[in-house]
Amino acid sequence: MKPPQTFEEQTECIVESLLLEFLSLPVKAQSRCLQRQSLQSQSLQNDSTDSGEPSSFDVTIIAARLRMLGDQINVEMEESVEKVMKEAATGQVVTVLQNTLKSLSQTWCAQDPNLAYERAFLAMTVKLLKAVSKKNPQTARQLAGPVRDAINGNSAVREYIMNQGGWENVEGGDEPVPH
Repeated sequence: MKPPQTFEEQTECIVESLLLEFLSLPVKAQSRCLQRQSLQSQSLQNDSTDSGEPSSFDVTIIAARLRMLGDQINVEMEESVEKVMKEAATGQVVTVLQNTLKSLSQTWCAQDPNLAYERAFLAMTVKLLKAVSKKNPQTARQLAGPVRDAINGNSAVREYIMNQGGWENVEGGDEPVPH
């Protein structure tokens, strides 16, 4: 089995890993993305991509970096969490989620002009998924797809990640995020 190679496949694995951690599920036992990665590592002594380059995509490390980024944000987001949860229950969450993430990210960037919108967006995404997971695990499970789509569908965030050299190079804690 190959590790996730497309940006979309990688994003899906990262969101899945974060969700499983936030829901306190045993990640190794539950994550099909991690199982796929583990199987490949066992079957190939030299874990490499099709181009022969070593693969540095490690969903556990990337998820940890994103958690560190999300943990830097310490803002009151109860209203946003409630709004997203309400829309998840009606099946209309995608637009509300994207608008909420965009709005909060822009607000934080306005407070700190040195903060990249894309980092704020990723941090807010992680923080929101974590908050919903604590309040309502079932709703958090329903958000996994829309969260993945919000990241994949945001061209600025996608370009930012690609300009970093891909998910493998997105750092979690080196740039200050407003509190």
